[in-house]
Amino acid sequence: MPLEVGTFPVREMSFGSQTRWQDGILEIDRDEILGLVMEDPQLPNVALDIVRPGESVRVINYADIVEPKVKVDGPGTVYPGICGRPTTRVGEGRTHRLDGCAVVECIDTGGMGAEQGSNMRRQSGSPALYFDMSGTTAVTPNASRFGLCLIMEAPDLGPEDRHRVIHSATLKVADRLAETVAHLEAPELERFDLTPDPSLQGAVFIPHLASSEWVAGPRSSLGFSVYGQTRLSAPWLLEGTEMLDGAVSQGRSLVLSNNPVVEEMCRRHGASFNFVGCIIQRTNWTMQVEKEMAAERAAHLASRVGAQAAIVTTNIRGQRFVETVLTVQACEQAGIKTVLLSGEEDPEGGTAPPFLVSPPELVAVVSTGTGYVPAFPAVDKVVGAISEADEQWYGEMPAIPGRYGAYHNEDNYGIGRESLVDF
Repeated sequence: MPLEVGTFPVREMSFGSQTRWQDGILEIDRDEILGLVMEDPQLPNVALDIVRPGESVRVINYADIVEPKVKVDGPGTVYPGICGRPTTRVGEGRTHRLDGCAVVECIDTGGMGAEQGSNMRRQSGSPALYFDMSGTTAVTPNASRFGLCLIMEAPDLGPEDRHRVIHSATLKVADRLAETVAHLEAPELERFDLTPDPSLQGAVFIPHLASSEWVAGPRSSLGFSVYGQTRLSAPWLLEGTEMLDGAVSQGRSLVLSNNPVVEEMCRRHGASFNFVGCIIQRTNWTMQVEKEMAAERAAHLASRVGAQAAIVTTNIRGQRFVETVLTVQACEQAGIKTVLLSGEEDPEGGTAPPFLVSPPELVAVVSTGTGYVPAFPAVDKVVGAISEADEQWYGEMPAIPGRYGAYHNEDNYGIGRESLVDF
């Protein structure tokens, strides 16, 4: 069954007397949204703010960014399997989305001790992340969207319960915003029919997602999720439309559910190639034999579903990149022509190679840049703290030499403008 995606563009976002979308304007009842979040007594300190593209604003302490989506026909719910949501398979029927806006999940750890706050950053996505909404450093996809910043003080809970409380609140707000267009006629409607076409060359997308298992354990809900599962596992075979419904989310939900590689492969299915699916590959195995086994299984699965071509991506560097390259090797050795889409290593003044490893099978690469960002200029406003942010956040921030400097420019799929600062 195909997936229809109805898009409702957001050209302005503002607080008002009701929560509704009308003619591109998303009006938000601040009291309603605050009341919705504070229904959970574990979140007594909550604030809301709106940020707009082009404003002299810095958003700090963000942990995730979620696009409002809602299923209006077909099985399941968007962003399935996380925070108690059903695990029913998605990717069919009709989904409505608010394009050009997002709910920004900000976690203020100011009330925690230094050690406790540091532990939280390691366990649930670093709330020390930040991005600017204007200037030459506003290169992430976040900067081009209106953001409803949901700022919550981190509750004094263990990491699993804290994540459940905070991310549930974010999803609750995203759901409420998406409800405003659930029963409206979509200004833009796109239909994705992935019925197999064996007359064309088979193509597959293989994104590598780091598992949190090595830090948080196999039963953890923290980290990149596939239908709520975050542990190391054999490769998952998903339809591209499942990803568009948020089957893969958390930590980078906006980018994962609007993955430009998936969108373009869905659009080209039946014309340029036969899009046979997405193979979600986990990384951060502990032994070389495990890394090689996982890579071989992904390549074998790609062959079994009829792939003759593959696009492979990674989302964290270091040994995870090595595992990604092992998958490229295994695919090429299986006769699958493979392209790696990846950021490069920090050049270190021209002394470092672009990739940690470059085996002979790595024959086609598309670069998304090094992640270098010049110094961040001072800003007029800082959003992301319950009370006034520390003065240091308003001033100029140092340049980021490359992707090891920060996660600011983690452009794994070519969705942002990060590579412009390199070229």
